[in-house]
Amino acid sequence: MALRVHICSQAIKSMNDDDEEENQASEEVQDYRRDLLLNQMLEAAQATNRAAKLVSNIVARNQDRMFLDKSGRILVNGTLATYRVDMGAFLNKMNNPFDYSSFDQVEIHPKGTLVDQPKTACVQVQINGSMPAYDLLGAYLLGLMNDELTWLQENMGPLRHALYAMYGLRESPLTSSLSEYFFNKYGGLLDNKKNRIILSGTNGWKWRVSFGNPLARGFKIEYSKPRQSWWNDMFEDHLAESSQHYTLCGFFDLVDHLSQSPAILREASEWNTDPIFVRKVAAVYPPLAKKLLTTIESDDYDPSLIQSFYDETITEEEATTVALLDEQIRNMALA
Repeated sequence: MALRVHICSQAIKSMNDDDEEENQASEEVQDYRRDLLLNQMLEAAQATNRAAKLVSNIVARNQDRMFLDKSGRILVNGTLATYRVDMGAFLNKMNNPFDYSSFDQVEIHPKGTLVDQPKTACVQVQINGSMPAYDLLGAYLLGLMNDELTWLQENMGPLRHALYAMYGLRESPLTSSLSEYFFNKYGGLLDNKKNRIILSGTNGWKWRVSFGNPLARGFKIEYSKPRQSWWNDMFEDHLAESSQHYTLCGFFDLVDHLSQSPAILREASEWNTDPIFVRKVAAVYPPLAKKLLTTIESDDYDPSLIQSFYDETITEEEATTVALLDEQIRNMALA
C-alpha cells in the first residue's frame, strides 16, 4: 500500500512539473514576465532621472563652490583643495557600464587654483547595491566639497596621500585637520613652527619626527625612553640611513609604525619592519636585543642575504650597517 501511495505521489508531482513547464512557455506567462522586466527597467530609469536632477540641484545649491568648465568638467572647491571631475568619463560609464576604462581619477589642485600638473587619486564613496549612479555622483561631489571630514577616513588612503604629496607638512589648508587627527589617533602634537611632530610609542617611549631640513630626503627621528627628559638621535635622515622599508617610506605609515614601537618589533618578522630600524632600537632596548640574538647567532645567518619587502637583498652598505648593529646587540645581550 505504501508503495502505491509513493508511486501515485511521484506521478502527481511529475504532472505538476509538466504543467509548470508548459505554463512557463505559455503566451500569457511570457507576456506577464516581459511586462515585469519592462517595468523594472523603467523604474530604474526613473530612479536615475530623479538622481540626475538631484545632482543638478546639488551643483546649483553650491554654486559658490561648484563650477562647470567649458569641457563640462565639474570643479569643486573643497576646504583643503580644488578638485576637477571628468564628467565625460562618468557619462561614458552610464551609457556603457562595461567600459571599464572610464573609471578616471579625480584631479587635485592646490586650493583655489589650477595647475598644469595636478595630483590625482581614486576617491571612493561608500554605496549600497540599489543606489542609482547619479546618487553615487552626488555623494562623490559632496564628499569632495567636505574633504576636511572625509580625507582622513580609513578608505580615503589615495586622497590622503595625494593631498600630503601636494602640500607636505608645511603650513597649509591641511594643518588644522592634520593636527586634530594626530592628537586624536596618537596623542601626537604637530608643531609647524618647529617643524616636528611628537607622539607616544609603546613601553613608555616617545618619538620626535622633524621635517625642517631642506637637504634631507627623509625625516630626523629621535626617541626618548622612560624617565628620560632628553632626546636621543636615531636617524638624521631616515630615508638615507635605513633600507627604506615600506613601513618607513610614507609619512602616515611611518607615524603609525612608530606609534606601535618598540612593542611591535618584538613580534615582527623580517618582512614586517626595516632591518636597520629594528636593530637601532634593539641596540638600546634589551628585551628586543635578546629576541634578535637568536636570529643573528644562528649558523645560517648572513646580513647580506636579508631581503627587503620587494624580494631584493639589501645593499652592501646596508648589510655593513646591519653587521655593525648586530655587534652592538651581541654586546648588550651578552653583557
